[in-house]
Amino acid sequence: MRKEMIDLIRYLKKLGYLKDPRIEAAMMELDRADFVSSEVRDRAYEDIALLSFGSSGKVCSTSTQPSLLVTMIEELGMRDEDRVLDLGTGTGFCACILGKMAKNGSVITVEKDREVAFVASRNFERYSMKNVRLVIGDGRYGYESDAPYDKIISTVALSGMSEVLFSQMKIGGRCVSPIYRSYMDTPVFLFERTDDTTLRVSEVTGAVFMVAEDSEPDPLYRNREFRLRLTDGRFQII
Repeated sequence: MRKEMIDLIRYLKKLGYLKDPRIEAAMMELDRADFVSSEVRDRAYEDIALLSFGSSGKVCSTSTQPSLLVTMIEELGMRDEDRVLDLGTGTGFCACILGKMAKNGSVITVEKDREVAFVASRNFERYSMKNVRLVIGDGRYGYESDAPYDKIISTVALSGMSEVLFSQMKIGGRCVSPIYRSYMDTPVFLFERTDDTTLRVSEVTGAVFMVAEDSEPDPLYRNREFRLRLTDGRFQII
C-alpha cells in the first residue's frame, strides 16, 4: 500500500467521508493510480475527478472524485452477501471496491467501450477480483441474466429510473445513480424499491458526471424527494 493512498484515505475521513470501515478496508487494498490515465497518474491521490481512459483526443472514461464515489457506495448500504450491478465499469475502481465489500456476494459490471473494458479486466486480474464479472453492453439496460440485484450503482448519468432497471431490482433493493438535468447538473439520487410498483426517491448530492448518450432531462427529477409508481410502463409521482 502506497503512503499516498493512505494519505488520501485519511484526508477523506478528516473531511467527514468514509464512515463505513468496510469501504476504507477495500480502498486500503487498492491503488487509485492503477485506475487513472498515465497522463494524470501523479494526481491520483487528490480528491478530484480524473481522466481514466482517452482515445484520439476523446474522453472515454473518467475516475469519479473519491469523496463522491464513497458517498454513493455508502448510500447503497452494502451487505457481504449482496448481488450488485455496477453500470459504467470504466477502468474498474468502483467495481473493485464493491467486490471487496461483497465478500460472499458478486458484482456484475457493465461497460460499453471495449477498449476501456480491456483496461478494467486487467485491473480485475491485478487485484484477483474473482467475484467480479465484466460484461460488454449498454448499462442503461442493466444485465437481466443475473437479475434481480440487491444493489445497483451507476457512475454515468442516466435520464432517470427506467422500467428495465426497476425490474432488475429486488424489492427492498437500492439503486444510486446520477441523473441528467443538464451537462453541468447531474445530481446523485437514491432509489429504494418498496414493492412491486413503487420507488422512494431522494436526491443525495449535487455532482457532474459523464452522461449516457441520447439522454433527455425528465421533469420528475426537478424534485428532491418524492415517490414514484410504475403504471402502464411509465413512472408517475404519487
